[in-house]
Amino acid sequence: MWNNRPIIIRIKRHENVHPFIQTLHAQHIPLKRVVFREQEVSFETTMHYLPKIRRVRSRFRLKMTVFYADELQVVRTQLWTLLGIALMMIIPLLCAQVIWRVDIEAATPEIEERLGKTFQDTFHITTPLSKKNIPSNTVIRQRLLEQHRELSWVHIDKHGGRIILRPQESPKQTEQSRDKLASHLLATKSGVITHFNIQNGERKISVNDTAYEGDVLVSGVIDSGTEQVFVGAKGEVFADYWLECSFKIPTKITLETLQQKQWRVLIKGIHQEQVEYVQKKDLPNWLDPYVSIVEEQKTKTMQVELDESKIESLLIPLLHEKVLRSLPEKTMIKKENLLQAKWGNGTVEGKVLFLINENIANPIQGLQGE
Repeated sequence: MWNNRPIIIRIKRHENVHPFIQTLHAQHIPLKRVVFREQEVSFETTMHYLPKIRRVRSRFRLKMTVFYADELQVVRTQLWTLLGIALMMIIPLLCAQVIWRVDIEAATPEIEERLGKTFQDTFHITTPLSKKNIPSNTVIRQRLLEQHRELSWVHIDKHGGRIILRPQESPKQTEQSRDKLASHLLATKSGVITHFNIQNGERKISVNDTAYEGDVLVSGVIDSGTEQVFVGAKGEVFADYWLECSFKIPTKITLETLQQKQWRVLIKGIHQEQVEYVQKKDLPNWLDPYVSIVEEQKTKTMQVELDESKIESLLIPLLHEKVLRSLPEKTMIKKENLLQAKWGNGTVEGKVLFLINENIANPIQGLQGE
């Protein structure tokens, strides 16, 4: 008996109704909730017996109407229904364990293309791919920042089967031109040399060597026999060093985020409020005194309570950006480690250790010897 779906059968009152019901009983067809009304007789059975009932009905020449008894039920207790519900629950869970797409949302298409190529060349990810084989956010961010020094941070969001990379460019700083070549480039900090960018001068230290504050990194004076030739020193010398930063902030902080820009039409005499706008459309002289079309960008204020889960996703990026803005141009933060975090009295305080890669070369004028 594979089909037990309940049905309701209604038969128009006739002199053959009683023989019809007796015949069904004789054939051992189960009938439930048999109701005799003035105009009809109704009873409940299952779809399995419907062919037999139709054969008996045709013999007695009765008019019969069939209805499903479970039309109003949300879930029917049938094998196929239960299997369908199980599949509806299992398939999304399985799909959520797979990465289907890797998207990059950058300010320009050029950055998206470069970052996408670097991501593919570095990790060789072919979608779809199990989430277990995806590197951690810290590893992805560190690899991308090492190869793209123009970026200050890479936000990584994982939503369902998508990975979204949102690169953030380093703040632009004005380069200071130097008309005179320095005699030497001296180290302003201690660190491990990573690479050179030298236009003039002779290196006095090698990559992976440790330089100490005050050491000569590049000399602008070259020995030629018994004489010294001044060629000048110009360039950059980058080194890694650790920077420890302390923080103490309230656990409840207020953040303002920029919303999407939108155009707005202001009519003089109707809109009296002052509107801060990003840009304004140029209108004809006859229309400008009466109408203004401006592009405004509102901010959204929200309260955030810091806990352990938000330290890496919210607090560390904020400290990263703050420290980076305080450092010279072309500086990169390669890694950050949370040393400690302590909650108490409505505040959280702790220390973060940053691995900085910075140009530590300082040009010195007037020195002719080492």
